[in-house]
Amino acid sequence: MSDSKRPTIGPRFILDPDWDEMPQPRGVIGGLAKLLGIGFLGSVIAWQIFSALSEAAGYESILESELEQWSLSEQLVLIVLIAPLLEETIYRLPLQRRFRPGLVALSLAIGALFFAGASSVAFWVILAVAAAVGLTVFNSNICERVQQQWSANPRIPIWFATFIFGLIHIVNFDVQWSIFAVLVAPLVVSPQIWLGLMFTIARVRYGWWAGLVLHATHNGLIWSISSLAG
Repeated sequence: MSDSKRPTIGPRFILDPDWDEMPQPRGVIGGLAKLLGIGFLGSVIAWQIFSALSEAAGYESILESELEQWSLSEQLVLIVLIAPLLEETIYRLPLQRRFRPGLVALSLAIGALFFAGASSVAFWVILAVAAAVGLTVFNSNICERVQQQWSANPRIPIWFATFIFGLIHIVNFDVQWSIFAVLVAPLVVSPQIWLGLMFTIARVRYGWWAGLVLHATHNGLIWSISSLAG
């Protein structure tokens, strides 16, 4: 593979994502360190740009107040271990060149369980979709057609998963809902969307474990800074 064709972790992936894996174990630590820095800096810049808009739209962060009910050790486990593990399983486990119905079904089912709740309509709808996706494994024709589209159009699953990952972080806010609040929601969670892109790059280029490590490291860094500031 020539240098011009070699997979990168630069801006090209954001605009035109692909399924190419980085040669192993070429530059894993350096690549993750770069993504950590870019992700942290980009999320801070996005927050600074859109924080005033967030307040004007009626968004009030409740994350810190919710974390106060937990001890520091419990916060550490929740933020650095549990949250990254769940989120990387739900949003990025299926993101690889090969379409795997079982992984997609698993991510949907876990997402329904932890974010919808069994008493909601959304839970049963997502669970039904998960079952339908899982059953495609028994239909080779459907699997083959989906595989062709999945491989040829990586931007669709990658952008969709990243956007949903960012948007779910609306739960970190108490929102005075209005048309304006709905319209600016993607901007409010733009730091999380940006971070989701960094985690996705790590997942695609180096493997699922790399995205998990990057996610956990970022969360640990933010939590440490916040704890020291507090």
